[in-house]
Amino acid sequence: MGDEPVEKKKHFRLLPAVKDFLRDQPGDVKQELNGIIWKLETEGTLSAPYGEKVSGDDRLFAIRVIQTGNIRVFYVYGILDNVIGLHGYVKKTEEIPQHELDYAKKIVSQLIAAGVVK
Repeated sequence: MGDEPVEKKKHFRLLPAVKDFLRDQPGDVKQELNGIIWKLETEGTLSAPYGEKVSGDDRLFAIRVIQTGNIRVFYVYGILDNVIGLHGYVKKTEEIPQHELDYAKKIVSQLIAAGVVK
């Protein structure tokens, strides 16, 4: 009992730039992020403190790594059961820096044009 495979509701994919960003992060940050991604994949959504809806954009969400660092990874829900990690950054201020938000929105627009996000 308890060894049954867990059915994933979503499949999380990281864009190459996010993989590169995470490669430079400490192991405990990666471990916390992987736990949050597992939660997202198995439950289908995240709520505080693990995730947040980014205000001002209907599609954009952020994973919040807060126990081992102060990292944010923007993500969107794509077609089918895919969730796409768009952009990661180290959070240093209370508000999301506008250039980080603009960059994430630019990627979302590109993914919409490519038909990966509705």
